[in-house]
Amino acid sequence: MSPIAEVEGRRITLRNLDKVIHPATGTTKGELLHYLASTADALLGHLRGRPLAFLRYPDGPDGQKFFTKNPPPGTPSWVTTAEVTRHKGETARQVVIQDLPSLMWSANLVVEFHTPMWRVDQGVGIADRLVFDLDPGPPATIVDCRVVAVWLRERLADDGLTAYAKTSGSKGLHLLVPVAPTPSRQTTAYARRLALEAANAMPDLVIRKMTRSLRPGKVYVDFSQNAAAKTTAAPYTPRAVPEPAVSAPVTWEEVEACGDPAALTFLIDDIPARLDRHGDLLAPLLNPAEGRPLPTGEAGEDEDPGQGDDEGAADR
Repeated sequence: MSPIAEVEGRRITLRNLDKVIHPATGTTKGELLHYLASTADALLGHLRGRPLAFLRYPDGPDGQKFFTKNPPPGTPSWVTTAEVTRHKGETARQVVIQDLPSLMWSANLVVEFHTPMWRVDQGVGIADRLVFDLDPGPPATIVDCRVVAVWLRERLADDGLTAYAKTSGSKGLHLLVPVAPTPSRQTTAYARRLALEAANAMPDLVIRKMTRSLRPGKVYVDFSQNAAAKTTAAPYTPRAVPEPAVSAPVTWEEVEACGDPAALTFLIDDIPARLDRHGDLLAPLLNPAEGRPLPTGEAGEDEDPGQGDDEGAADR
């Protein structure tokens, strides 16, 4: 019989807690749920108000993985959902995790959490964050991403914007920037321009196109996740990779000092101590007062790249 947990008055049936999800470390589903419960205070801040996409991997990273934005069958009535306008004007409902019971219900499905750069209370496509996904093409690693990240940090600072870093939990780095509420068409155009500047400044290291043949040994600066239809792995989410790695906020000192990919690899067991030491390094993203406007004159004529689902982001 599956155990039933009561979480803040909600009854949740928990299944297969002893099932090994990450064979490389023997990490079980129960241990993943414990991790999410222990980091909920930090994680929930970055999920609340944002319609979620789930990457589900119930049989581990080597099993079937599937990406969904629709509420899974059997979603409890007490889990918040929101109606979201998607491409071509179609509307659909998506899960919005607002509290600990909803978090634990979704965690029981074994998921990565992916969020857009906008909140439902501000309106679809009105971004309060800007993101750059720095994705290394082997033999490049996160150590090479470090160089690009520091360049982008300084370039953003020239425009009065502050960048915060986290590991992707897979191969690269994510930079997140709080912005004043801005249409995602404009944040995408601005991010595209900085990706081009980075490629021009560091042509031996950076590419701004996804073309696979161009990527070995270089860092792809992906700006496309700023599009309204796109999502990015949320801070603190576990990732569907062999070890139970986490998309972990990091300090700029850690980024600058990184000389070995292992130095910026964090597993679920590492995060509680980091939260005790640093608190939530991305807490400024939760304060609307931290958002700054994009430089004046940013054009919005570019269309959002990619209007469909964004499974590709789940690999980075």
